[in-house]
Amino acid sequence: MPDFLYKARDSDGNLVQGTMIAESESEVIEILQRRNLLITSVQQIIAKKKASELKFKLSKIRFSSRVKNDDLCIFARQMGTLLNAGVPLLRSLSVLGKQVSSLPLRDAVDKIKEDIQSGSTLRDAIDKHPKVFSKFWVNLVGTGEASGQLPSVLEQIAQYFESSGELQRKVVSALIYPLVLLIVCTGAILVFVIKIVPVFASMFVSFGSELPAVTQFVVDLSILCRKFTIPFLLLTPVVFFLLNRLMKTKKGRLFFDRLLLRMPIFGTLFRNIAIANFSRGLGTMISSGVPILYALEIVTKTVGNSVIEEALEGVKDSVRDGKSIAEPLESSGIFPPMVVLMVNVGEETGELADMLKHVAVFYEERINMVVERLASLLEPFMLVFMGGLVGFLVVAMFLPIFKLATAVM
Repeated sequence: MPDFLYKARDSDGNLVQGTMIAESESEVIEILQRRNLLITSVQQIIAKKKASELKFKLSKIRFSSRVKNDDLCIFARQMGTLLNAGVPLLRSLSVLGKQVSSLPLRDAVDKIKEDIQSGSTLRDAIDKHPKVFSKFWVNLVGTGEASGQLPSVLEQIAQYFESSGELQRKVVSALIYPLVLLIVCTGAILVFVIKIVPVFASMFVSFGSELPAVTQFVVDLSILCRKFTIPFLLLTPVVFFLLNRLMKTKKGRLFFDRLLLRMPIFGTLFRNIAIANFSRGLGTMISSGVPILYALEIVTKTVGNSVIEEALEGVKDSVRDGKSIAEPLESSGIFPPMVVLMVNVGEETGELADMLKHVAVFYEERINMVVERLASLLEPFMLVFMGGLVGFLVVAMFLPIFKLATAVM
């Protein structure tokens, strides 16, 4: 069937244009009239134009990436602002569709606008784009539509993404420098061991004397590294691939997540991040009117740790049986007593959403403090450790020379 390019005006006078596959021009006109659109032009797309459009779509698929939290946050805040100012939903989507920088989000907005023009609700329209809008989005938007508080719900979505995004940026920015330092120093040490130590080793052979134990250890290490460098480089991608496949299994992910939580210092940090995400997400959904059982089901998938997800499954079962949230949280042994106490107080007073938000704020501040301390301690520790390691290698290489010079004197 041929492809047609159409232009029309909606009830607000906004320009609506797009493409449609139909058997004839009259079929396109009939479909557009059913959408209550005022048609201005309909023309068949020739093969050359279709080829160019296909090329453009392929280029978008090739270079597009997943939608970032920052893009979703800006979209939610701008849309909430427009709706709060009295701008109609379709007009708001038209304006935002031109301003969105993310190609997947822009395509989703265009399709959402078309679905709404066809009579769909905003919730059902965004539910068709699970790669862009999560269930968290879908259910909050649906609640906002049903209650007539869509602008305020969008504001809460924006605040949630701002808080989680800021927390993520702080953790990454605080740990990125020590990680880069570790990679650079490790590379420098490997170059020293693989390239420079063999030069010294060949020189030591001419001495004809027994090498000190430290020097012999470094020389043997260099031989070992050179012998296994190529197998190591070949096996590393295979190991990463197998680990990635293992982590995608339920048992494998549970094993690695349990290992993360048991790490010294970092285990507590990861646990606090998961608790902050859980508290912030559940508090936002409850305050927006999402039923608590459904909110728990959605938030369980956002904590980022399968061990904690398993504990929250018990919480869902408890709520499903008409019991409290605090009791299974306490019996899980993962959530600290302060969290259990705050949740218990929230349930008894009917202020669970506010209590959860207080918990989220407390743990976000605690995470910020731990991250700042980690960054301030890791940097000097890494410098001293790497400097000591480099010094050890240098001394090990020059020790036979010093020994020979002393013997000659």
